[in-house]
Amino acid sequence: MNIAGKGALLILVVVAMGVFALSEGFGDSADENTSQPVQTTKVDEQTQDQETEEAVDQSTSETTSESQSEESEETSQESSSSTNVLHPPAEVRVLVANGTEVTGAAGATLDTLVATQGYNGVQAVNDTGEEVIVKTYVYYSQGYELDAQNIRLIINGDKDFVLPMPVELPIEDLLDANVLVHVGADLFPGG
Repeated sequence: MNIAGKGALLILVVVAMGVFALSEGFGDSADENTSQPVQTTKVDEQTQDQETEEAVDQSTSETTSESQSEESEETSQESSSSTNVLHPPAEVRVLVANGTEVTGAAGATLDTLVATQGYNGVQAVNDTGEEVIVKTYVYYSQGYELDAQNIRLIINGDKDFVLPMPVELPIEDLLDANVLVHVGADLFPGG
């Protein structure tokens, strides 16, 4: 008999004892029941054997459903751990990189995010590329997608350009930022 069967048998025995105790009642006279020996008959033993077999069968099906529900809980926990949350702005470290020829574009964008929205501005820097980027990109670290989407809305960026943080960054150092805004010519045209 496997461990699940033994566990089911133990539970069944405890339940049977509880049912027996409850069926005897909670009488006030303790001397009525204590001196009388309990007699079991062959019918009672057969009934108990049948209940035991049914409990083992039920326990096996419960164990299977429990393991399936545990697997689904693990799956839902895994998916919920990858679910994003919107952090308070002061907890989101934002670095802004200028990908345009407009001097101060990154600084102006960072000022907007810090002064008006309360984001934790890390720094405004120039990107390492030689070319002007056409679109503004908002990159996010794991767990900060909603924050990146919110920043995109604030700076009026395109939703199609909110992406996970790339392996090769357009800057020298991310400085532990959670969100990187790479300002493009769509926000600051001209030069």
